[in-house]
Amino acid sequence: MGILNFGFDNIELWRSQEMQLVQLMIPAESAHDTVAALGDVGLLQFKDLNSDKSAFQRTYANQVKRCDEMARKIRFFHEQVEKAGMAVGMRAVPDKSFNMDELEVRH
Repeated sequence: MGILNFGFDNIELWRSQEMQLVQLMIPAESAHDTVAALGDVGLLQFKDLNSDKSAFQRTYANQVKRCDEMARKIRFFHEQVEKAGMAVGMRAVPDKSFNMDELEVRH
């Protein structure tokens, strides 16, 4: 066992290894879950097909803004709960994942 052991004992990840370029056509509604699952595998390299676009021109810019707004709301509620002297507890992460539309409607 070497000094740097990343758990890839049976896998060669060097550039000299044979690679294939593939293009996946994934429906927008399942793209996030698909890319997350592929990323968890850890054996893929993604190629940015929109490198010519700025961050504000990309299709996910509105989702990032929505996430920032949701994070701002959560910070605000957390501060209000602390100001009221209420205990802030952590809950277990639910098995079900929520999309932003569901979370925005819930508040």
